[in-house]
Amino acid sequence: MASLRCVSCIAIFSLLISCIFVIIGIIGIALGPRIMQNQINKQLPLTADSDQLAGWSTPPVPIYLQFWLWECTNPAEVVRGGKPTVFQRGPFTYLEHRNKAGVYFNENYTVTYRQVISYTFLRNMSAEDESVKITMVNTPIVTIVSLIRNQSNITQEIFNFVKDIYKETLFVNRTAGEWIWGYEDPLLKAARSIPILKDLIPDDHFGYFYGSNGTDDGLYTVFTGGNDITVLNHINKWNGVSSLPYWRTPWGNQINGTDGSWFPPLINKDLQSERLYLYSTDICRSLYAKFERHSSVLNIPTESFSIPAEVFLNSTLNPDNIAFGTTDSGVLDVSVCRQGAPIYISLPHLLYAADQYKDRLEGIAPNADIHRTILEVEPHTGLVLSAQKRLQINVFLQREELIYDFKNIAEVILPAIWINESTTIDQKSADDLNNQVLRYFTIIRWVSTVLIPVGIILFITTLVLLKKRRSKDESTPLLYAGSSNTIASDHDY
Repeated sequence: MASLRCVSCIAIFSLLISCIFVIIGIIGIALGPRIMQNQINKQLPLTADSDQLAGWSTPPVPIYLQFWLWECTNPAEVVRGGKPTVFQRGPFTYLEHRNKAGVYFNENYTVTYRQVISYTFLRNMSAEDESVKITMVNTPIVTIVSLIRNQSNITQEIFNFVKDIYKETLFVNRTAGEWIWGYEDPLLKAARSIPILKDLIPDDHFGYFYGSNGTDDGLYTVFTGGNDITVLNHINKWNGVSSLPYWRTPWGNQINGTDGSWFPPLINKDLQSERLYLYSTDICRSLYAKFERHSSVLNIPTESFSIPAEVFLNSTLNPDNIAFGTTDSGVLDVSVCRQGAPIYISLPHLLYAADQYKDRLEGIAPNADIHRTILEVEPHTGLVLSAQKRLQINVFLQREELIYDFKNIAEVILPAIWINESTTIDQKSADDLNNQVLRYFTIIRWVSTVLIPVGIILFITTLVLLKKRRSKDESTPLLYAGSSNTIASDHDY
């Protein structure tokens, strides 16, 4: 009897364990990832002593900034009214160094800082040296012409006189480094010495990224995510304001989203309808990226987002874009935030731009695969593991009867320079992310997946063995009874 009782206890214990295995497995599959995500969400917010503060302040992975400069190969024809033929030169590649300075944590779950950025030229990753000379549109002279367009004829004649003295033309030859980082322009310097022109010209230097090397692009205040993880790294204020003064509607002037380096977690969100907003000081506005596909970076699952064509549509096709002026699709007039310079922003090679802009040029070849902005985001942490941020700076040329070199030119948005700011997580950082965060999701998934079938097998095996034991126990008394009768019969004899 004791043996039977022991067997029953073992069977009950085995059945109990099997049920526990199945229950834990089901809970692990159903709730495990959510529990883990909640733990991650508690660790993600920025604090003065958080683990991710160092990586946020100084990114541990290399960031590259590449420039392609558009050389005009037929400047004389353009001056006579011909169609510009352009040819891209580059890339000229720079290593980007970022460091957040003056970091100060506020009491309202925000942190304030300036992001100082400097660049180092990488000849081994560049097509040519930055000292190579390239013939491009003379943006300083185009800017002055734009600024004095509505001034008196006398002002324009004075400018003509000064321009002739310095023998300035619509196209000039400068080094790639000068076009990018700037040079002292003799015409701008001379124009600033004339009282009637001085107030119109803010600086006597020109470069498409003049003043951007070793400086910051403003004072940022972003949310730490301490009280709401859904606004982690979202910009609260830029240069002390939460909206811009440039555009036509309050919606267009909103500063939405992050700086594009880090987003709130994407888990439990409808990716098909999700928009990742980011604010760019280069284009003076916020824009958004939409989900494109599932992807991976160094075997880490990611979600790929890209800035869609709809962001660049004209206001007829996308009414939200009424805020950004009346240009046709694909280009954005940013002269309002570029001190009046006739600068237009687009994607490289005028990707997604209206045919009227592309048809006025020879030499461009837009390709969505290599000219879009792509962000690959790790969904549990919101970290951008790979990014290709691309844009193009263009100069708007139009005829001006009183200015030499501008009398016959055809109206055109002329490409000047396009950039690709790119980064991809390195193997060490990928391993750290896996070991510190992501592997626990794998462990939970595998353990939960294994526990369920193990529990089921254990349950069934226990029942089968118990049934066999009972069958044996039920048959044993009959055997004993038969043996007893036989003995009794022998005794009788």
